[in-house]
Amino acid sequence: MKPQMGNSNLQIEGFMNNGQAVNMTAAGWINEPKEMKGSPEAMAAIEQIQSLMLQHRLVVSFQVRAKQGDDPTQWPKIGSWTMFPNQREQQQQQQQAPQQQQAQQQWQQPQQQSAPWRS
Repeated sequence: MKPQMGNSNLQIEGFMNNGQAVNMTAAGWINEPKEMKGSPEAMAAIEQIQSLMLQHRLVVSFQVRAKQGDDPTQWPKIGSWTMFPNQREQQQQQQQAPQQQQAQQQWQQPQQQSAPWRS
């Protein structure tokens, strides 16, 4: 199943390659509990959560800290990133169809205009 969230451009402090920050990608899934695996109710809830995230432009932010010592407020931050909701495949197909039609129309229009003497 396609991840419900992702970030195609993130960097985590300290991950370097020849002194340059390493570009990474992250993917996230909303999962149902094991006892509800494949349940239509659980799948509907996951779809609803993803739809609400898309509709309201909600994101999920993560922060990773290294456990050093006993005081969590002193743990050094390793990295943080935001996960954005991915469009469901159905929505992508619906958005791509008008774009493809528009591209086809734009392609056809110049051909028709390039030879106005032809009927």
